[in-house]
Amino acid sequence: MSISLILLNNTLRWHDNPLLNACEGRKAAVIVLNKAAFFGRQYGLPRANLQRLQQQIAVIAALKNTLAAKHIGLITLVGDTVSCIRTLADELKAEQLYCAEPVASYEYAAINRLKQTLNVTQLDSNSLLSDGLRPNLAKMPDSFTPFRKQREPLLQVSEPAMQAPDQNWLLPAQTGAYNSAFIQLSQQYHTHLTAGTGSEASALARLQHYIWQQQHILHYKQTRNQLMGGNYASFFSVPLSLGSLSVRFLWQQIVSFEQQVQANDSTYWLKFELLWREFFRWQFRKYGSLWFSKDAIKGRADFSQPQLSKAQLKQFNLWCQGNTGEPFIDANMRLLNQTGLMSNRGRQNVASYLLHNLDIDWRLGAAYFEQRLLDYDCASNWGNWAYIAGTGNSAQRQFNISKQAQMYDPQGAFVKAMLPSTLS
Repeated sequence: MSISLILLNNTLRWHDNPLLNACEGRKAAVIVLNKAAFFGRQYGLPRANLQRLQQQIAVIAALKNTLAAKHIGLITLVGDTVSCIRTLADELKAEQLYCAEPVASYEYAAINRLKQTLNVTQLDSNSLLSDGLRPNLAKMPDSFTPFRKQREPLLQVSEPAMQAPDQNWLLPAQTGAYNSAFIQLSQQYHTHLTAGTGSEASALARLQHYIWQQQHILHYKQTRNQLMGGNYASFFSVPLSLGSLSVRFLWQQIVSFEQQVQANDSTYWLKFELLWREFFRWQFRKYGSLWFSKDAIKGRADFSQPQLSKAQLKQFNLWCQGNTGEPFIDANMRLLNQTGLMSNRGRQNVASYLLHNLDIDWRLGAAYFEQRLLDYDCASNWGNWAYIAGTGNSAQRQFNISKQAQMYDPQGAFVKAMLPSTLS
């Protein structure tokens, strides 16, 4: 009997994972840690730092343990995704591959290469819009508000998938022989690190805490522009970016809370932010690799390397380090460098400063964020940078940094916390 490969790269979870119910018959669960995404470089910058790599290793290891407890083995490979899958398919004599529907152009390119040797079935495992609400990409609005108005009134998120017992998976004892490269990588980089907020278990616990137990969701709209703290934001962005939290399940939990406890502007606003995430995902499917072009979707395709003068290179490095001399910018950048996270308000300001105050190519900022952000999501990151630059879904956005600091850090508490010498 032939075996099917179930690629879980972007769905690092057990709950609401349609890939786990994708087929009958023998099957093998597979994850490939793509070396290019974590060890490659773009524009001279590493694509991921150690913190992002460690998080990825830890979350994969957590899923491996979850599946093992259900008698499902997880094959964990390291290398080029296409090459790894082709080699595995040859060894297992697999002809069918199931995977999450791609978002980024390079993901589509990998799937197209795999289709040359395998039958590939794609399931949209990480989006809100499915079935009749999937946009016609050719007619999809390029502005968020028309997109939201078209789909929000009709949005009925499909019920999360329920996982049924299945005896057809390869067992942990049968998959262990394939995991040596991942084990070696884990031993080399995964020292004393837990999965943190990225794992499925942590994400579901956070959901219970934030929405149901402490009901912080009721104040989300009022707190979302704060700059630091434990509950000013939902912090669901990390597990959503990894696929360890289902966006459909999160949406359903918010709706259930609204029905059972209370609906207000804040509960709506968290759903509003999820629609922004959805918008960028479909925009990336519409325009593909143009999002990595200098003028993104607003001009001709130009994939040339960003050019910096010596003075600009120095300014860019100081921006990366949080040493520009602008306290509000430096505080936010140092928070990013220390924690891998930054508030939405902070992200908009540091982006505006790099683009409009320093006149540096927006793609370098997006690439640095890709390297550092623990909640790195290709569509949201590059889409939002293009948005601020005016090469994406809006005219350019320039912020008055001094005014922003006065509005959102009026007592200087955030700057003092991150730059204690500045206000001492």
